[in-house]
Amino acid sequence: MKPIIGITAFVDDNLSSQLNAAYSKSVIEAGGIPLIIPIGVEQDVAEILALTDGLLLSGGHDIHPFRFEAEPSPTIGKVHPARDAVEVALIEEAITRKMPIFGICRGLQILNVALGGTLYQDIDSEYASTKLLQHAQQSGRTVATHYVQIAANNLLMDIIGQEKIAVNSLHHQAVNRLADQCKIAATSSDGIVEAIVYEELPFCLAVQWHPEELATVGDEHAQRLFSAFIEASLKFKRKEIAG
Repeated sequence: MKPIIGITAFVDDNLSSQLNAAYSKSVIEAGGIPLIIPIGVEQDVAEILALTDGLLLSGGHDIHPFRFEAEPSPTIGKVHPARDAVEVALIEEAITRKMPIFGICRGLQILNVALGGTLYQDIDSEYASTKLLQHAQQSGRTVATHYVQIAANNLLMDIIGQEKIAVNSLHHQAVNRLADQCKIAATSSDGIVEAIVYEELPFCLAVQWHPEELATVGDEHAQRLFSAFIEASLKFKRKEIAG
């Protein structure tokens, strides 16, 4: 028995749905079955999630600032409101179902926004720190370029089991005001929020880096994240079958 993992799709300029192969590969290698969820299905998220056992929120373009009641910064990147709409609907339905949720990069940001938080639209121009790290790395996607510090007593620490790990970094937006229901699980040395947990669910974790890329090249910590998510999704599946 394998859990089916619904993965939100990247949207290009033609509104075509795509997915970096590293996401599906990491899910498959951890023991899950990937299922890509396109845009335009927000009215049907209950039926879609009834077919799945876990929700993976993938990376991609910026989140429209209207989602957190802000005007656009001059430095904001491309936005696709249709993707925002379907992901918020999926998050709300997954929470209702108490389904495992795993967010990656943009996935962390949309989870925070869906729960009432806000974002820095561009940390290089908006975040007040004289020691800001390079969060949009120039190195390849599978290269770890900075460290994150993991807080005690949260799901991420339970999975990783150590306070400091090296991660890759491919973003320019980040959490500004954390959603009330969420808890910071990790930060970088400049104070950027690198992971959050929503403890109202048995498994709801989001990270600002890209473990799907690291997992494919054998990074143990990244593989642990996917294994834990798939294990939680399998547990959810068994519970649903048992009724």
